[in-house]
Amino acid sequence: MDAELPTTAQVRRLLDEQLPAGLRDLAGAPVRFAARGWDNAVFRVGEDRAARLPLRAAAVPLLAAELRWTAEAAAPLVRLGLGVPVPRFAGRPGAGLPWPWTLVDWVPGEPVALLPVVRRDRPAADLARALAALHRPAPAGAPHHPRRGVDLGRRLAAAPPDWSALARRLGPGTAARLREVVAEGVRAAPWTGPPLWLHGDPHPWNLVHRDGRLSGLVDFGDVCAGDPASDLATAWLSLDARQRAGFRAVVDAAGNHDDAVWVRAAAWAALYTAALAGHPGSWPRFGPVAAHAAAQLTARGGA
Repeated sequence: MDAELPTTAQVRRLLDEQLPAGLRDLAGAPVRFAARGWDNAVFRVGEDRAARLPLRAAAVPLLAAELRWTAEAAAPLVRLGLGVPVPRFAGRPGAGLPWPWTLVDWVPGEPVALLPVVRRDRPAADLARALAALHRPAPAGAPHHPRRGVDLGRRLAAAPPDWSALARRLGPGTAARLREVVAEGVRAAPWTGPPLWLHGDPHPWNLVHRDGRLSGLVDFGDVCAGDPASDLATAWLSLDARQRAGFRAVVDAAGNHDDAVWVRAAAWAALYTAALAGHPGSWPRFGPVAAHAAAQLTARGGA
């Protein structure tokens, strides 16, 4: 069962009751609601921190993986000068909230989702370099995710797309074409390399820019190891055809990927689009992302 959106007063109580001595400077810091995602609510704490609070029980294991692995997985991004919400404190249930929570670094900037697509050339190149750096072999103990970085057939079995919802949102023709894109991805050669570190969810709301440059990646709740194709789906979710070509050139040069990676990446983009259509509460925020991805995937040569 999902929880009600926490209040700033509840977050204030959590901070006052649980922060250790080394973080007591935040005791009087202002708390402001920042965002609500599918799994977590985010509150900005002062200027440099944010509290992330799960909204449902299913998000708690993701929080545990985020706490354990974000700093290690995202280390190459930090070396590139990108902001990352590195966890700084693991909180426990309290103040009427039933699940653990975490205090992370705040990543300043604006979501790329709010930047017109025609102005995403520089962020596209930055993102290609960022993912190329992130996508490196993960250690044996790295987390695996049932819906990210896995074989596409396994992904379809774990969370079948609601194609009827997509047809209602974007039209039956679009839904039919995206089903074909997914089928093409399933038929493509699978990933045979080592499991690579993945962000897990680099859609344009999780990409941050400042002054027209990518400045950070946020929300490592889906951090995991696996096939990079699921991350590379952002090329359709976030970019246009010209930007995508440049993005691919940078990624291919760094990772020596074959064509099958990109066929699978397009299939992942189609699956994410269908998933967005199946969540009515998220459609006002994510509808434009889904519509953009669908247009890119259904354009001639788009996939």
